[in-house]
Amino acid sequence: MTAIITQFRLALSFLTTLPAGSFSAEVPEETLGQTQAWFPLVGLGLGLVLFFSTSFLQFFLEPTICAALVLLLHFFITGGFHLDGIADTADGLMSGQLEREKIFSIMKDSYLGSMGATALTLLLLIKYSALSLIITKAPLALVLFPVLGRYAIVQLTFSSVYARPEGGLGAIFTNHCGQRELFSAVIISLISGLLFAGFAGFLSFVAVLIYVVIIKYAAQRRLGGVTGDILGFACESGEALVLIVLASAI
Repeated sequence: MTAIITQFRLALSFLTTLPAGSFSAEVPEETLGQTQAWFPLVGLGLGLVLFFSTSFLQFFLEPTICAALVLLLHFFITGGFHLDGIADTADGLMSGQLEREKIFSIMKDSYLGSMGATALTLLLLIKYSALSLIITKAPLALVLFPVLGRYAIVQLTFSSVYARPEGGLGAIFTNHCGQRELFSAVIISLISGLLFAGFAGFLSFVAVLIYVVIIKYAAQRRLGGVTGDILGFACESGEALVLIVLASAI
């Protein structure tokens, strides 16, 4: 039980800006990789914070304003951690370069290119539009999108290899995601989907599962595997996909 609590605290510390306590020693890579079992649970906590905040804001504000504030709160709690993955992936893969090393170089560059800026703008626009509808029709369903966005990371690390030969932070997760981590993530995600959105939640889970398979094969073909940026891309775009499905199905 102590190990599970530690893993959850590490996941909370890694994925959010929320206080998770201090750690007395350097965390082994294997332990950090095992935290993926609880990524969707962290997403569930984030989703509940967003839902209760929205429920309060709806007493005073229109759904469109609430949707914008949900995105802002989501940004503050996560620190915009995975948005960088959207921008870097778009800049790298849409640069016209064919050589992997050149794509990696572009993705590692801190400069935000036109493709990355466009991808970020469109992502936030899609999220905002879908959230506006969901808040109006079934606000409880908005709990789900942070859950399945983080599930997307776990499914991708379980089924993929790390692309960069020199390694990186993402390699810790691809190297240490086993059946236990995937099983836990699947159970938490499925139960959350059915509990908070019913059949629309199940459809969202299936959509993310299929979407991650597509990302995996696309990354394998272009880069030889995934990187940390690809994992961030999967999380953020997976959230957007879930919001689209929920807005259409609820």
